[in-house]
Amino acid sequence: MKTVLGVQMDKELSGLLGGSRGFVSVLKNRGTIPYAECITLAIEHNISLDWLILGRGEKDIAGAPVVPIQTSHLAELPFFDAASWGSAIEGQAWYVPRHWLDMQGLPPSDTIAVRVVGDAMEPALSDGQVVLVNMEQRSVDGVYLVRFGNNVHFRRVQNMTDGSVRLSCDNLAYAAESVPAASRDQLQVIGYCHSIVKAVR
Repeated sequence: MKTVLGVQMDKELSGLLGGSRGFVSVLKNRGTIPYAECITLAIEHNISLDWLILGRGEKDIAGAPVVPIQTSHLAELPFFDAASWGSAIEGQAWYVPRHWLDMQGLPPSDTIAVRVVGDAMEPALSDGQVVLVNMEQRSVDGVYLVRFGNNVHFRRVQNMTDGSVRLSCDNLAYAAESVPAASRDQLQVIGYCHSIVKAVR
């Protein structure tokens, strides 16, 4: 798969397959072959599954027509990295079944995928995991993607009775921040953290 996609590192391959940075390492440790991803790759690049999975035969399928993948049932979500917020990661997106988004009440136009960076929200959110963020406005407390000053973080947001906002981390090694009521206009709540994409261990 690395040869086909032109990458050398596991974390690069993980990103191109739409997983967390540890996705490929987890597969290796478990001795698991990602058959669905292999099939998709073989169709997109017109290569032999025998060559891709078993390492036998020729790589290219001579004369075989390229079959377009039907993606009408999938919604393309912009993919961001919390550490370099500002523009979607070039050449990457997350494809999620529209039916599932409908069941969750997540409009594709208001939903983005964001990669977690750092351990500030451990154990709720781990470094490298991908979170689906709903950018519709909410007034309830919870875990949000926020911008305060020049920094973008996942934080647990709590609206206090005096009008201030408390931004806390689940990892107790990090101190909580308090945004005074007079400075709330400096706090941008980007969206509510709805779902985490992670491996089941």
